[in-house]
Amino acid sequence: MPEVNLRQGDLNDIEAVYGLNKEVFSEPWSRASLYSAIESNYDVLLCESEGTLVGYLLSLNILDERQIMQIAVAHDFRRQGLASQMTNYCIEASPKPCTITLEVRLSNHPARQCYIGLGFEEVGYRKNYYAPDVSGFRDDAVLMSTYK
Repeated sequence: MPEVNLRQGDLNDIEAVYGLNKEVFSEPWSRASLYSAIESNYDVLLCESEGTLVGYLLSLNILDERQIMQIAVAHDFRRQGLASQMTNYCIEASPKPCTITLEVRLSNHPARQCYIGLGFEEVGYRKNYYAPDVSGFRDDAVLMSTYK
């Protein structure tokens, strides 16, 4: 596993977060949406290797709930435990008691297995949640939750 550093991000990191967001997601958030989220007290946890952003986790804490909005890992750094490391950090940093939730594509089996391994349970589905791909297929969202 590469040596990585985790740190809290802020508005100064918006360009790097936006760049990775566009690289990783088929439905990336706009720069303005990411800026607004971070400005509105969303937490952004950055994962850096040799000074380069290789992953981030964007979440929102409201009272006794934390919603993980996005977890992004650069393609060259996948399958090295970075998503697990960031998610564990997020869970540990959450206040107690706290329910932590996220959504993941039904077709994203590696991510679903990762979250199950971290103690999340599949608690629901959102049918045809994601925008259609080039073939017109609309993937479902799996709602997952854990309690700290």
